[in-house]
Amino acid sequence: MTEDHQEKAVRLLDIIDGVVSQDDSYPEPNLPFTVDEDGNVVFDTKVSAELAKPENADLVDWAHENVLSLFE
Repeated sequence: MTEDHQEKAVRLLDIIDGVVSQDDSYPEPNLPFTVDEDGNVVFDTKVSAELAKPENADLVDWAHENVLSLFE
């Protein structure tokens, strides 16, 4: 794992943890993303809003490509 990969994994997991821990509608093991019929990751509205922030612009594509491997 590269340093960049590790840093982005930590940032994404922090975003997901922040969303899940602040909202009781995410009972475990539900996660704030799904995978559509084409295999594409779809983040829920709250995670998408966090990823849309300017400081996370470099994380969006990476998150879609790597989030599943973080939860295997």
